[in-house]
Amino acid sequence: MQQVTVSSLVRYLKNSLDQDHNLQKIYVSGEISNYHRHFSGHLYFTLKDEYAAISCVMFKSAASTLGFEPKTGDKVIVYANVSIFESSGQLQLYVLKITPQGYGDLYARYEALKKKLSEEGKFDLGHKKEYTITYPERIAILVGDHSAAMSDIRRSFERRWPLCQTDYYPVLVQGNDAAKDIIEKLKDADEKDYDAIILARGGGSFEDLFCFNDEALVNCIYGLRTFIVTGIGHEQDFTLCDFVADLRAATPTAAVELITPDITEVSKLIDEYESDLKQIMYDLCAKKRMEFDYLTARLFHYQERLSSINERIDAAVTLIRTSIQHKIARYEERVDHYDDSMSLNLDLKLNNARLLYKRLNTLLEAYNAENVLKRGYSLIVQEDRVVKRKADLKKDVFQVRFADGMIDAVERN
Repeated sequence: MQQVTVSSLVRYLKNSLDQDHNLQKIYVSGEISNYHRHFSGHLYFTLKDEYAAISCVMFKSAASTLGFEPKTGDKVIVYANVSIFESSGQLQLYVLKITPQGYGDLYARYEALKKKLSEEGKFDLGHKKEYTITYPERIAILVGDHSAAMSDIRRSFERRWPLCQTDYYPVLVQGNDAAKDIIEKLKDADEKDYDAIILARGGGSFEDLFCFNDEALVNCIYGLRTFIVTGIGHEQDFTLCDFVADLRAATPTAAVELITPDITEVSKLIDEYESDLKQIMYDLCAKKRMEFDYLTARLFHYQERLSSINERIDAAVTLIRTSIQHKIARYEERVDHYDDSMSLNLDLKLNNARLLYKRLNTLLEAYNAENVLKRGYSLIVQEDRVVKRKADLKKDVFQVRFADGMIDAVERN
């Protein structure tokens, strides 16, 4: 008799189920019971009808794409694979998608449009704008007029960032005309250079939120120049606007929190900066005070050196002045001596010159022709020359000069 182990048997059954195309990617309808969301993000529940029940698990990766939060008692259609969990040998459904039975064609339209827009690249991360504004100044909010979401957003801004200018654009958030109204308001806000736009709505059923799955609205958001964050419904609600937006928030309040700083934290940061700045200024002043004291000490040192140099200069000036005065006095004495000596020499020479002049003048007077003529002598003059000898006469006619005049004379043989 052939024997097999439990694990071999269970593995055989699992492989058989996994290879059975009739049990893979099938739709199963039923009612959810014992619903539980694990902290890991996996969903565990039982799908049952009036005659049978089967365990179900939906892993986090698949559960993150749900557009709603399932709950016990919901009638749903699951898209799943049939298999066995080997550790317990339990037959269960590995759920890939969950569609509420009440949504019918509406959910199918949602899935089809989501696939179409995704293939067109409307949800690509590369197209999403990065939010780089730390302290926003102007934000536009598109939300239902007088709605709970509007009140929540107002309170959030007042609590977190009251310094921001918030401009509210009341819009329809439900019904056939809602998408058109939202598109008009989005285009209007996009032209006014806001730091960001918030598109928000409070919670509601899948049907209530369906206006946010409008294709024209998605295309409008895709073409915006302004950064946009959505906060539509609750955390488990996903609309096509959430997928195309630059940032998706779980709730309207969370949308505010994602794009604004907390003024309390900013105040604390400012206090820290103020404290740091004061410490920096204190340290800087202390450093500069030390430098000042050092420079002052050096200045006093240089002043002392300068005073010493001034004293030495004064002493040198006094010494030079005394030396110069002494030399001047000596030169004055020598000049006076030379002056006296020169005066004596000049007087002596002048006296000798006077005596010589008198002698020469006496001799000149003695030899002066006029004086000789006055004593009775005469001069023979021919052609304005004195004739000293007879042989020097050139002509018979000549002049005889006396003391009192001149006469012409003729030589006779």
